[in-house]
Formats: sequence, C-alpha cells, structure tokens
Amino acid sequence: MRITTKRLAPNARLRASASKRLPLSLVLIPMLLSLPASAREEVRRDFQKTVPLGSGQTLRVENSNGSVRIRPSNKNEVAVFGAIHCSADTAADAKSVCDRIEIHVDASASGVSVRTQYPNTFSLRNFGWSVDLDVTMPETAPLEVRNRFGGVTAEGPKGGAAINNGNGNILVTSARGRLRIDNQFGNVEVQGSEGDLNITNGNGWVRASDIAGAAEIGNRFGDIRVSNASKSLIIRGGNGKIEADRIGGTCSITNSFGDVRVWDAKADLTVHNQNGKVDAKNVTGGAELHTSFNEVKFSGVGKGVNVRAQNGAITGDTVGESAVLETAFGNVDVRGVKGGARVTAGNSSIRLIDIGGEVYVKTSFGGVTIENAGGPITVENGNGSVAVTPRPGACKPISLRTSFSNIQVTLPAGAGYNVAAKTSFGRIHSQHDLTVNGQISPDELTGKIGGGGCALTLTDQNGNIDILKK
Repeated sequence: MRITTKRLAPNARLRASASKRLPLSLVLIPMLLSLPASAREEVRRDFQKTVPLGSGQTLRVENSNGSVRIRPSNKNEVAVFGAIHCSADTAADAKSVCDRIEIHVDASASGVSVRTQYPNTFSLRNFGWSVDLDVTMPETAPLEVRNRFGGVTAEGPKGGAAINNGNGNILVTSARGRLRIDNQFGNVEVQGSEGDLNITNGNGWVRASDIAGAAEIGNRFGDIRVSNASKSLIIRGGNGKIEADRIGGTCSITNSFGDVRVWDAKADLTVHNQNGKVDAKNVTGGAELHTSFNEVKFSGVGKGVNVRAQNGAITGDTVGESAVLETAFGNVDVRGVKGGARVTAGNSSIRLIDIGGEVYVKTSFGGVTIENAGGPITVENGNGSVAVTPRPGACKPISLRTSFSNIQVTLPAGAGYNVAAKTSFGRIHSQHDLTVNGQISPDELTGKIGGGGCALTLTDQNGNIDILKK
C-alpha cells in the first residue's frame, strides 16, 4: 500500500460536506457553490491484491464514485489494483478519509467478489473521494459489474458479461458470449461482440459495431448507431436519431422524435417511427415503413414495400414485388415497381412510373400521373388532374375518375378499347379513330377504338377528357 499527498488548486476536485446525521448518499451531492476558494490537499492510497479464480467461476465487481477497468489475463487469477483518491482542507483530513475507505476482495465457491465500501458517516466537512479499480481476470470467466458515478471499460470478456452502470460511460471491446449492458446518464459503445447483445440505455448515445449475435438495443434521449450486425436486430429508441447499416438478419426499429436510416439490410425491415424521417436503402427482403409528420424514402427493396406516412411525402424506386403506399398531406413519387402499386392519399399529388402490375390510386386535391404501367389502372381522384400512359402491349382495363380538372390518357397506336367517356362542363377529344355507338355528343360518348377490347372508362366533372395517341 502506498500513500501520497498533493496540494490541489481551489475547486480542483469534487467536494462534499457531511455531518454525522447525513447518510452516505447525500455526501455525494456536489457543493461547489458553497465551498471556500482555498487550496486543498489530496491524498492517494493504492491497493493491490491477487486471488485465484477457478474455471467456470464468476468475477463480480461493485464500485461507486470511480471508474472500473477490466482487462484479460492468461492466468487463472484475479488481480485488483485500486487507486483511492481523497481530498480535504488538510492532508491529515484527506488521509483520515482514505483510511476509512476499504476495498474487499473475497473468494468463494462461486467466484471472486471485488467491492468498495465507504463509511456511513464522516465528521469532516469539505472533503471528496473517488476509487478507481483496474482488474485483470481470466478472459473466459463470466463477468458481472455494477458501478455508479464513473465509467466502465471491459476489454475482451469472453465468458459473457453483465454490466450495470449509472452516471458514466461504458466501453466494451472484443466480447464473446452473451453481453448485457444497462446504463443511465452516459454513453455506451460496443466494439465487437461474438455473442448475443442486449443494451438498455438512457440519456446518452449508443454505438455498436461488428456484432455476430442477435442484438436488441433500447435507448431514450440519445442517438443509436449500429453497423455490421450479422443476425437479427431490434432497436427501440426515442428522442434521438437511429442509424443502422449492414444488417444480416431481420431488422425491427421503433422510434419517436428522431430520424431513422437503414442501409444494406439483408432480410426484412420494419420501421415504426413518429415525428421523424425514414430512409431505407438496399433492403434484400421486404420493407414496412411507417412514420408521421415527416417523409419516407426508400430504394432498392428486394421484395414488397408497405409505407404509411401521415403529413409526409413518400419517395421511392426499385421494388422487387408490390408497393402499398398510404399518406395524407404529402406527395407520392415512386418508380420502378416490378409488381403492382396501391396508393391511398389525401390532399396529395401522385406520380407513378414503371409499374409492372396493377395500379390503384385514390386521392383528392392533387394531380395523378401514371406512366408505363403494365397492369389494369384505376384512379379515383377529386379536384385534381389525371394523366395516364399504359405500357405498350396487350391492353389492360383502365378506369379514371376526377372532378374539377382534366383527364388525359395516352394509348399506343393500334390499341383496342371499349370506350365509355362522360364529362360535364367540358369536352371529349380523341386522337384515335372511334367507332361511336348512339348519338355523338361533345361531353359523352360510347364506342370503340380499333376493334375494341379492354374497358376504358373515363368519368369527369367540370373538366376535359383527352384520349391521345402515343
């Protein structure tokens, strides 16, 4: 054991005042504003002890008011080095505080316990202390750490670890086995974990990279960043941004009041967000993307996509199967859908390009544009224009309805359709030759284009209808 003293500048360390009536928890409350601006003395007392740790036994560490560092060793033993720092108005008072702080290292059949113990009361005033622990252990031994008011660092735990901390940061590197981390008021970072990972944090950011097992992460009031997770990933966030990339398994994300970005997901993706953007890119599986009061962007979705946005725009391209899109008070611009597209919107303009299957669109107070659609087309619009160009080839049924705006449909030359068109306070015009049944009227007609074929139903109010030739 070694004791050293050092004179501190005014307010150089955390100070506290206490009396015999105060519990230990109140001793920890900072009292900087009430302290005299006088020089202080610091005393450091070092502690060392080594005990054996058998195979399969657990190391348990419990500390407060200081840092904990865990390092691997190739020996079957636990080596504890403790640095006890105390400060007071005089060196003698600081030494008296340090003399009453103990570090217990106890061995039992279940493993080794390392614990710091502070006196319940102090007779001094204007003093402070901290205990920093540096512990080496067999890397394959299970590890449990509890700490308060300090950071925790664990390097290379290979037997599984559980870390519970508060008011400090946590860093874990090169872990193996199941890893569980609980923290409050501090950041959490995991750099490499070959087992399953579970993180619960609050009031700090979370970063996890190179995770070989399944990962589940929860955080409040802080950002979350996950990269290169090989298996499934579950994230529950709030009041912070979430970013995830290179995810090998299914990915499920819940968030509020923060943006969500997911790139390079190799399986299905689900995002439920509120009051934040959603950006999904290069998703091998299907994607279910929900948010409110913000926009949704997606690209490179291998299977189907289901998007629900409230008061936000939807923009996307390249979907391997069908797309189901729903929004209100936000525009829709989607292209490159191999399957069909179903869009339900309100007060929104809609643009769909290169849709391989059936198209259904319902909106109001916004224009609708559909180009190169390969399946049947149905548009129900109110107070917005409609412009449709089907894909060349065999005809598909087309039904377009709107009011207070125009309808324009562009058909390939040589197409055959059975036409039923009607409008009021507008006119009907066709660039294709029509065989008309019944009387000819500028605002209503029934007839055939070519030899007839698929149904072409055009219904408008207070707008023109134009049937154009491509």
